[in-house]
Amino acid sequence: MNWDFAESVLSAVLPGSTAFDPNGIVGIPLDAWESFDIEQRDADVIEDEFLSRCVGLKGPLIVVNSTSFDADQGPFFVEASQLHQFVKTFHVRVRDYFMYASVIVVSPLTGIVIIVQDDGYIVTVQGRSIMAPSCDMGGA
Repeated sequence: MNWDFAESVLSAVLPGSTAFDPNGIVGIPLDAWESFDIEQRDADVIEDEFLSRCVGLKGPLIVVNSTSFDADQGPFFVEASQLHQFVKTFHVRVRDYFMYASVIVVSPLTGIVIIVQDDGYIVTVQGRSIMAPSCDMGGA
């Protein structure tokens, strides 16, 4: 199942992590969290600031937001080069606003994990890279 795969990737990138929930992710120093309000600011401003923190991501990403936990969804798999479009068109292509609540993005290629907590914090964690770069990420 997609959740099992996504959680195994998360656990490989951040060993000991067990779930796509800020409480299930280990290895984050408390002082690493930065303020990141997702309720009192304009949606475009929030998305733009979030995306500005994703510039180091490469390759395939696992993206989990509040919609992922709906019965008909799951984790999203997005190529890093398409993340901006994915976020900006999420409300049209899927439903709801992308940054409605917590968001977790895992980059297996770079080992970077970005976590946004719905209570107003963001952190970028450098985990282990578990993928080798490829010249052809797209296929024919």
